[in-house]
Amino acid sequence: MNPPRPDTGASTSGSRTLRAGERRQLGLILVTSAVTLVTLVAAGVVVERSARTPLVRVGQLAPGFSLPATRGDTFSLSSARGRPVVLAFVPSVHCGYCREQLRGIQGVLPELRKRGAVVVAVSTDTRAVQRAVASDLGLAYPLLSEAPTTGQHPVGSAYGVYHLDDQHPGPVDANSLFVIDPEGILRAAEVRRGREG
Repeated sequence: MNPPRPDTGASTSGSRTLRAGERRQLGLILVTSAVTLVTLVAAGVVVERSARTPLVRVGQLAPGFSLPATRGDTFSLSSARGRPVVLAFVPSVHCGYCREQLRGIQGVLPELRKRGAVVVAVSTDTRAVQRAVASDLGLAYPLLSEAPTTGQHPVGSAYGVYHLDDQHPGPVDANSLFVIDPEGILRAAEVRRGREG
């Protein structure tokens, strides 16, 4: 008969129980990681909000961009050169006012297309969220995604439509509409600050 073997903390399945010192060390690593992550996110928000750019002006060349679209492709402003472009920005496809804006664009889409216009809308929602809302609203034009991650709003920043109101609680605080002519010149702009709901 074999004598009992001392417990080494290892089980037959290959896992082992953490000793008290190891648990404390792991806890410290997790707390330090969480504090570091929160600090980095806060710093990113401060940097992004302080990096405001002025609103693009009528008569200027519209800033070029390329963004992923709900249809799975990528839309570039340069691909629409030679046609007028109606470009909308909405903070999120979930806000009530934003949905009204998207529906309003859909309502005039046949007339805009008769005039040869390309119509797109930009939000900070993911493409999956945009696809669901586009289907729900029956939108026949693409939504373009600027990821909701801090620092990932280069197009909205280039047009000057993000962070217009320091008091607004969210990362994006403007609904806007731009009309760009076939040569890429901005011909009209309407911006509504701080709409919620």
